[in-house]
Amino acid sequence: MLGKLFLFILFQILASSSSSSEEDESSSESGNKGEHPKSSSHGHWNYLDQDAWSSDFQHCSGQSQSPINIATRQAIFDPQLPEIKLEGYDLSDSELLKLVNNGHTLQLNLPDTMRIVSGFDNIFLAAQLHFHWGTIEAPGSEHTIDNVHFPAEIHVVHYNSKYHNISEAASKLDGLAVLGAFIGIGLHENENYEKILSSLMDVSREESDTEIPGFNVRNLLPNKLAKFYRYNGSLTTPPCYQTVNWTIFNDTITVSRKQLASLEDTLKAGLDQHLTKNFRAPQLLYNRQVMSSFRAEPSSTGPQIPSYPDSDGQSKKGRTINEPAYSKEVLSRGDILAIVFGALFTVTLLSFMIYACQQRKKTLSLKKDTRQNVIYKPATKEEV
Repeated sequence: MLGKLFLFILFQILASSSSSSEEDESSSESGNKGEHPKSSSHGHWNYLDQDAWSSDFQHCSGQSQSPINIATRQAIFDPQLPEIKLEGYDLSDSELLKLVNNGHTLQLNLPDTMRIVSGFDNIFLAAQLHFHWGTIEAPGSEHTIDNVHFPAEIHVVHYNSKYHNISEAASKLDGLAVLGAFIGIGLHENENYEKILSSLMDVSREESDTEIPGFNVRNLLPNKLAKFYRYNGSLTTPPCYQTVNWTIFNDTITVSRKQLASLEDTLKAGLDQHLTKNFRAPQLLYNRQVMSSFRAEPSSTGPQIPSYPDSDGQSKKGRTINEPAYSKEVLSRGDILAIVFGALFTVTLLSFMIYACQQRKKTLSLKKDTRQNVIYKPATKEEV
């Protein structure tokens, strides 16, 4: 009897152990589904574990990292900075460009016939462009201006023509030049950005790609390229090589809210995760200097507020750096009118209440005086 009881207990323990092991494995699998499929512990990375990047990629803990916050009042005006000049950006529609969802961003591969011919000591050849974005609640530009994020940011990556390809150039001190521009929200759709965004459904899955016809890539950047900030930094993703000469343009581009939402809601990272909030937090500046190709306006920390897009639907001019979308300091005309009418209503209401109180006091005072003037005369016997 005792032997049977012992065997029964042993069987229950083994069964319980087996069940527990299966539950742990099941739990682990379901947990992995909720995360980005690439884990930093295996040499991969994701935006949720930025603090752990340096444990696998040593350059990520360097003192020349990107992105940074650009403090406009501290930027040093340098009239010697040459203007950026581009060639070969107007591509024929017969030339097909590869559009890729690599699980970290939306990337468009570019031909090396596109190049920066002026602005640096060497000619730089284009390799690819990509985007960084967030959500409605969390605007997702990587660089910030006076600690303010823009809704999104575009990076056009070039490599020094003295090297054979971008892979060779990426780790060289003079290897890379990236043109960056902020993307804001405008009143109309941006037809130039739609040439890319219209194909998002074809690359919704991670590691999927498609081909789109060539177009004038220059139209993805601001109209004017003469005003910009310049500093030495790094790749904003692992391996974080500190080899990038950064150019951040002062003028911005705008797209419609619908267009930006397509980036936030369409692309996937892994099986069931939206590819969003793909931006790195601003890094410490340390001893680096941020140069400026233009002198800041004396009445503000930066350029003047531009007009909204024209009625022709070309929402390319956008806002300037001093007035980013999502800035809580910017009040619309409607907000100002609401404040004025609210103040007038409050003053009117207070005046009416004061007047009513004064009238009530006068009424009470008159009644009191009337009662005081009445003389009571007792009746005499004759009157009775």
